[in-house]
Amino acid sequence: MLHTIMSPVLRQLVLDIDRGKHDSSNTNVFKEIFLTPFGLVVTFVLSFFFGHFFTPLVRGMAVRWKICEKPNGRTIRDIAHIGGVAIIGAILFTLIPVFLFFLPADPLYSAFLPVFIASGFLIFLLGIIDDLRSLHYLYKLSFQVAVSISVSAGGIGLLDHFGLMHLTAGTALIVFVAVTLWMLAITTSFNLVDGIDGLASGISIISALSFVVAGFLFHQPVVIALSLVVFGSVSAFLRFNFPPAKIFMGDSGSLFLGLMFGLISLLTIVSGKDLFYRISGSIIVLSVPLLDTVLASLRRKLTGRPVFEADLKHLHHVLLYRYKSVRRVDLILWSLSAVFGLLGVITMRGSMTALLLAAALEAAVFTVALRSMVNFRITREKAEEILSCCGISTSRMVPRGE
Repeated sequence: MLHTIMSPVLRQLVLDIDRGKHDSSNTNVFKEIFLTPFGLVVTFVLSFFFGHFFTPLVRGMAVRWKICEKPNGRTIRDIAHIGGVAIIGAILFTLIPVFLFFLPADPLYSAFLPVFIASGFLIFLLGIIDDLRSLHYLYKLSFQVAVSISVSAGGIGLLDHFGLMHLTAGTALIVFVAVTLWMLAITTSFNLVDGIDGLASGISIISALSFVVAGFLFHQPVVIALSLVVFGSVSAFLRFNFPPAKIFMGDSGSLFLGLMFGLISLLTIVSGKDLFYRISGSIIVLSVPLLDTVLASLRRKLTGRPVFEADLKHLHHVLLYRYKSVRRVDLILWSLSAVFGLLGVITMRGSMTALLLAAALEAAVFTVALRSMVNFRITREKAEEILSCCGISTSRMVPRGE
């Protein structure tokens, strides 16, 4: 049914994109050029090196300047929480030589870079301010909406400017709304899933690897490059973020990673081929953080609590109450993310079977998790005991929303 409903819109979008290609020139601007093996190795090694270099450096600076975790209910440990600075530094320092020396000149990159630079700066600014000052959720949400709108409007405008696609007014409006909602959803989801040591880092690594494979399948060097850089940078960071963590990525890191995956997924589908399967596959790859966000919002609504009120009853928290081990919870959700990653990549290749399997798995996880979360009962004393053992506190919760 979903395929039937979306087909006319997607068909029109494909026609509009193809029209833009033919109008621009006789050459195919989406050049089917793989990164060389040497380029791939250099990309990963550079990102891992910079990640391994910047993380202890940022941690040391945070300790020296006393920029450590605030008592906002996330942790009772005095620990650096600006690890996102290290991740972003590693990504940027790697992307500079990659874009200069390893990627061919292409109008797509000319359209992508201004959007990436502007939105990356804005989302980092939001994240680092929130890490240092704990913004009210309304200010934070408003800023995220503004960044999402800028990505959508700027991306569509630049793609049209460089002749990569020409959309009709109706199609452009649909794409604008869809991209804005997608960017808002994925940045928020990665921000919320970063609730226990290592979880967001592991999911980011698995998701990045999935998009690396997708980039190879569709001959998209920019998707491969961006995904490899995220994979290498976060892999290095995980060494310090693995439970018990020595540093947290903070909002600056989780929001920026959400932005990266939003942009990577958009670049994966922008070629205009098999849009339905590529969109579905991208959603499936990122299912774990998206499911957690939907579950948290719906659970709060069903239990009569404010949707944006922060709490310690996310999916990973409920699993933590049951298994009493951060590493075990990480392993469960990382494994689930890996399954979704595999099904998502297969779906992108046009497999309806993989799509239906993923949809069935998502429905099962959603149903079981929602029922468990709504009906979950635990005494405050017991919850505090379990969370305290894992370095998380409920007694000093600051009611500022997510």
